[in-house]
Amino acid sequence: MECLRETRTKLPHSTLEQVCKQIFPSGVHKFLFGPLSEFPVVRRLAGAVFGALSGVGLFFGLMQNIAMTTVQPVVVGCVFVGLCSLGGIFSSLFRCSVLLMFPSMIGSQGRTFLMVYVLHGLYQGPIANIQRNVQDVASSMGCNIDLQITHSKVIWRMLTEPYVQVVQEIVNDSGEFQNEAQNVSKQFQKIRDEVLGEYGYDSVGKESVHTANSTQEEYVLKTRARCDYVVQEGISRCQEWFNVKWEECMNAIQAPLINHFLCVPLHFRFLCNIMRVMTAWCTKKIPVEGNFGQTLDKLNDSINRLAEHFTTNVVLEKLEQQSVFGVDILQDFSKELSRVFQEKTIIAEKIAGVINFLLSFTFITVFTSALGYVRQYCRDIHFDNVYITTYFRQIDGRRSTAGKRHLLPLKKAERERLINPWSLSIQPSELMPVIVGFLQVASLALFVCVLLAVDGILYNIFDLIRRHTFTTYSVTSVQHIDIVISGDSMLARLLRKTIGAFNTSSNLDVQSSNFQCLPQPHALSQSNYLWIFIPLLLMCLMCCLQVYTNRLRRVITAFYFPKREKRRILFLYNLQIQKRISFIKRQRHRLRNQKQTFIKVLSAVLSPLKRVGYSLRWCWVCDGFVRQNQAVECSSVGCTMIYCQQCWTDLDNICYACFPQQRGQQDSGSESDVYYGC
Repeated sequence: MECLRETRTKLPHSTLEQVCKQIFPSGVHKFLFGPLSEFPVVRRLAGAVFGALSGVGLFFGLMQNIAMTTVQPVVVGCVFVGLCSLGGIFSSLFRCSVLLMFPSMIGSQGRTFLMVYVLHGLYQGPIANIQRNVQDVASSMGCNIDLQITHSKVIWRMLTEPYVQVVQEIVNDSGEFQNEAQNVSKQFQKIRDEVLGEYGYDSVGKESVHTANSTQEEYVLKTRARCDYVVQEGISRCQEWFNVKWEECMNAIQAPLINHFLCVPLHFRFLCNIMRVMTAWCTKKIPVEGNFGQTLDKLNDSINRLAEHFTTNVVLEKLEQQSVFGVDILQDFSKELSRVFQEKTIIAEKIAGVINFLLSFTFITVFTSALGYVRQYCRDIHFDNVYITTYFRQIDGRRSTAGKRHLLPLKKAERERLINPWSLSIQPSELMPVIVGFLQVASLALFVCVLLAVDGILYNIFDLIRRHTFTTYSVTSVQHIDIVISGDSMLARLLRKTIGAFNTSSNLDVQSSNFQCLPQPHALSQSNYLWIFIPLLLMCLMCCLQVYTNRLRRVITAFYFPKREKRRILFLYNLQIQKRISFIKRQRHRLRNQKQTFIKVLSAVLSPLKRVGYSLRWCWVCDGFVRQNQAVECSSVGCTMIYCQQCWTDLDNICYACFPQQRGQQDSGSESDVYYGC
C-alpha cells in the first residue's frame, strides 16, 4: 500500500533531496518532496503528461516489431496512451515502474534485450549471409546442370537429326515409293506368269503337275512335261514333214513304180523317233536349280508385300528419366531449386517474425521486472535493504552524539553485507550477478565468433570456387553423307528412294561458357559487424554498470515511497544493532566449537610453504586472507588461532577459543533506543 509523504523536516533524509534543494527553487522542491495534498491540480496534470509520454514510448517499444494494418496502430496507440495517462495520474506505482525501466535497461533486463537484439543481428547478418551464399552456390550448381543438359540435348539432336531427316524424307516420298512398288509388281507379274503359267504341255502332263506338293516339284514336273511336249511336237512335225515331202515327190514324179522307188526314203518317218532320245536327257538333266522354287516363293511373297499399300509414320518414344534429389533432370533444374529456396525463405521470414516478437516481449519483461521490484520493495522489508543511506548516517550520528551504541564505521564482517551507495568498489554480494553476466556475454561472444568464422570460411571457399571453376565449352560437328546410286533399273530407282535419303549434310559450331553460372558469394559489411559487436560491448559495459544501476533503483523507489524507505532504514539499523550486540556471543560460540574445518584442512595443505619462507594465513573470525605482518596469533601454548587486526580489536583482544568465559560489557541499549515512527 502506497505510503503518504511525510512532512518536510529540517534535514533532508536523502542525497537526492539535498541536491534538489540546492539546485531547484523552493517551490519546485516543495512540489517534488512535499505532501501529496499540496498542488493537487499540478500533480494531476504532471502525472497525465508523464503517463502520456511514457505511453508513447512504451507503445513504440512494444509495437514497432509487431505487424499491424494502417488503422490498427492508431486505435491501439490511442487506447494504450490513454491507459498510461490514467496510470500516471492515479498511480505512483505506475510512475515509479516507468522510471525504473531505465536502470533495468542497463541491468540484466537490458542485457536480455541486447542478447535478443544480437541474435536478431546474427540472423540478419551471418546466418542470412550463409543462407544466401549456400543458395547462390546451389543455384550455380543448378545452372551448371542446366547447361550440361542443354549441351547434351544439342549433341543428341546433332546425332539423331540426320536419322530423323531420313525417316521424314521416306515419309514424304511414300507416294512415289508406292508407285515404284506397284511398277515392280507389274514387271514381276511377267516372270510369275512365265514360271507359274500352265502352257507348253498336254493334258497328260497337267494331270501329273497337279499332283505336285511344292513349287519346286511343280516347276520340275512342268519342265519335264514341256520337254516331253516339245519332243512329241518335234516328232509330229518331223512325220508331217516326211508326209508333205512324200506327197510332193509323188506329184513331181508321175511315172508309176518309179516314183515309189525314188520317193521311198521320204517314207522313212520312223527316223523322227530318234528325237525321243531327248526325253531321257530332260528327265536326268533338267535345267532347274535345286532352290529355284523356294527362291521364287520368297520373291513372290516379297513382291506381293511390296505391292501392298505402303504407309510410313514417325514415332518418337520418350523414356521417363529417374529423378535426381527429387528433381526431374529433364526439367529446369534452376527453377526447381528456386522454388525450394523460396519455401525455405518463407520459413526464414517466419523465424524473423518470431525474433521480432521476442524483441517486443523482452521490452515487456523490462516493465514487468520494474513493476515487480516496486511491489517487492513495498511488501518485503528485507528486499534490497542493504544500503547505508543518508538517513542511516543521520540516525547513527544522532546516536553517536547521544553516547549510545552506533554502527559507523562498520566492522570488517559487516562490510560484506552492507553497501555504500557512493562507493565505486563492487561489494561481494554484488559480485555474483556481475560474474554471471560476464559468463553470459562470453558464451554469446563465443557463439558469435564461431558463426562469423563459419561465414568467413564458407565465403572464402565459395570465392575460390568462383575464381577457379570458369569453364568454356566448344561443341563442333561436321556431317556429310553422299551415296550415289546410278542406273535406271527398277532396283536402282528403289534404292535411290530408300538409301539415297541418307544423303545429308550438317555443320554445328557452338561456343559457350559457365560465366553466368559462377557463384557470387557475399561478404559481411562493416555495418553487420558493428550491429553485432556494439551490442556485445554494451552488454559487457552493462555487466559493470549493473551494480550501480541496481543501487539507483532504490533511489527512484525511495523518491516515490519516502515513508516506506524511512521504515526500511530504521529496520535495517535496528537489525544491525542487534547483530552487533550478539556479535561477541556468536563469535565465542563459533570459536569454541571450532567448526572451521575447511580452514584447518587448507592450512594443513599449505603448511609446507612455511619452509620456503612464505605462508598463507586466514582469519578465524572473518575467514579473510591475512598478511604475515598483520596477523595476530594467540599467545597461549597450543593455540593455533589467527586473527586479523580488526577482528582482534572487535573481540576486545581476547581469544575466546582459549578463554571461553564471557567477558566484555553488554550493551545497555535495546530496541527502545530506536524509534519506529514517521
